[in-house]
Amino acid sequence: MKVFVNALTLIRLLATFILPFIWRILSPLGIIIFVSCVLLTDFFDGLFARAFHVQSLFGSVLDTVADKVFGIVIILIVAIYYPIYYIIAALEIIIALINVIAALIGLKTKSSFIGRAKMWVLGISTVMGIIYIFQTYLLDVRFIKPLIEFVLSDKDILMASVFLTAGSEIMVAIDYVIKLSKQYKTNNTKIKYDFKSNDELKHVLFDTNYYLSNKGM
Repeated sequence: MKVFVNALTLIRLLATFILPFIWRILSPLGIIIFVSCVLLTDFFDGLFARAFHVQSLFGSVLDTVADKVFGIVIILIVAIYYPIYYIIAALEIIIALINVIAALIGLKTKSSFIGRAKMWVLGISTVMGIIYIFQTYLLDVRFIKPLIEFVLSDKDILMASVFLTAGSEIMVAIDYVIKLSKQYKTNNTKIKYDFKSNDELKHVLFDTNYYLSNKGM
């Protein structure tokens, strides 16, 4: 089951890389279905991992990478239609680089209220961008037509969501830098990578009990 759960996450990562090509050849409905299926893998890999007690450090890292890459790719696609979204994409890449650099030097970036709020704002802004792209098709869908008409009623709403997202991303980046700087000055908060054998490395990456016992550290 652990292999199956990690495979779901890997499928999401691979699907992300083919999304730009899919976007060109599928109808709006096909794209929406494809993206929905990709998002479902994010729901089910976590659900199955917890239900069958097969969480692991490897799975957690893979899930984080897949989520971040998927988000950036979607934003870049929206930016092709509305270039202002390049601001959001650039800031998301900067945040991702901060996380990568922190991990490489043995530091940890913990999720905070600001980070969680940013994800919600980012998600809403991205969905709004997709609504603008597929507005002609979505206006024909009766049960969501009022929502679509509200979003399309004033383009300033879209611009406001972009600038609100960019502001929250800047706040998250600054928050990460401040917290990581404090960690860097404190040696005992750094993660030590000292694996004496491949078996020990496998244990750290794939053992569920190890992951759960060190998750909050």
